[in-house]
Amino acid sequence: MKKLFAILAFCTLAQASSFEAAKYFAQGNTAYTNQNYQEAVELYKRSQKEGLNSPALYYNLANACYKSGDLGSAIANYRKAELFDPRDPDCAANLSRALSQTEDSISKKEVPPALRSFFFLYFYLGLKEQAILALAFWVVFWLALIVLILSKNESVRSAMKKFSLAFFIITLLFLGSALYKYYDAAHQGVIISEQAKVHAGPDASYTEIFILKNGSEVKVTKKEGSFVKILVHQEEGESQAGWLEASQIETIL
Repeated sequence: MKKLFAILAFCTLAQASSFEAAKYFAQGNTAYTNQNYQEAVELYKRSQKEGLNSPALYYNLANACYKSGDLGSAIANYRKAELFDPRDPDCAANLSRALSQTEDSISKKEVPPALRSFFFLYFYLGLKEQAILALAFWVVFWLALIVLILSKNESVRSAMKKFSLAFFIITLLFLGSALYKYYDAAHQGVIISEQAKVHAGPDASYTEIFILKNGSEVKVTKKEGSFVKILVHQEEGESQAGWLEASQIETIL
């Protein structure tokens, strides 16, 4: 359960904000309304540094990045907003529009519709929601277990056995889902430089094997020094791996 509390702590901190954070966020909104998009980006980032990391901040920051011409950062922040609020139709629409403007024929590996339907709660609920539900069912499991231990009524004990088992299984399902969502986001990345040279090894001296353009989505599989190993999925279904400088990529978590 330590992982669950770690995720909850992360999500709680991600929602916490100070007066200064709220002030910068409001100023960012004003700058965006006045079409001062680069100023809005800076103000939203200052708000984030002060402790505000809500889906609304990520969404607004993504919009400001997009308007200022920073496609890679826009996609990264839309993904961050999506992580905490996957049901936002505006975020989904703007993300789709941004992805359609990337130059590389690379896409995030999509989950088949049948699997999305089967695991609909995983895709429907945000990271924080799944972590809270896992904790809630964990508490209910222990309450049922306590009643089972203390009760002398056989019918009550029989019912509590079934309830405790059911709540334990549900806890594991939500915990596993939250952990996987956290892990997946931590290994998602977006190219934020104009172009990134991908090398055969973790150093610029290795052979350059291909180049990725701004906005390309990749999977980060390993880090070594100032380089990260990435995996990209071509639209044709093929995959390529290589190393690039960590400063050229922004991870979702």
